[in-house]
Amino acid sequence: MSNQSRPRPVIMAGERVFLSHVFAEDAPLLAQWFADLELTALLGLQGRSFTLEQEQQWIAANNADRDDQRAFAIVLRDGEQLIGTCSLFHINLLHGIAGPGIAIGNEAMWGCGYGREAVQLLVEYGFRYLNLYSIHLWVHGFNERAYRSYLRAGFREAGRLRGATLLDGRRYDRILMELTRNDQAD
Repeated sequence: MSNQSRPRPVIMAGERVFLSHVFAEDAPLLAQWFADLELTALLGLQGRSFTLEQEQQWIAANNADRDDQRAFAIVLRDGEQLIGTCSLFHINLLHGIAGPGIAIGNEAMWGCGYGREAVQLLVEYGFRYLNLYSIHLWVHGFNERAYRSYLRAGFREAGRLRGATLLDGRRYDRILMELTRNDQAD
């Protein structure tokens, strides 16, 4: 069950999750998630841990009227439980490009397909409502679950920087993935 005192509006609806607004009262839960060094490492933010104040600032910045980013809460349809966040950032409407970001903060929900579904909703939002042409991202080679999830969501590998990421004394490829509006039509 949600710990929200207000209902979450459904912005983009999937089968098992929906995208909604990130509320100020979500900050304590986000701070708990993003204090986890394993989660931040999977996002490529090795060694970073975020405070309640930083999460409050992130929410405020994302709720500001900005053309270059959109952030959403990922919410389970059953029970309206907040399980993560996703964003389109570096939105360039002139060229029709953007980068996605996603984090399933609730570790019990990892590997359940919720991230893939949220990414598909985010892509649909970008192509349909922002008229984007291309959505591209970098994934770190050690994050195999994210790599497979992006492939299942329709992304394809567009290139690699070999050994570009260092984690715990090992080098991993940084993998460029992309999805275009034309790929969606295929």
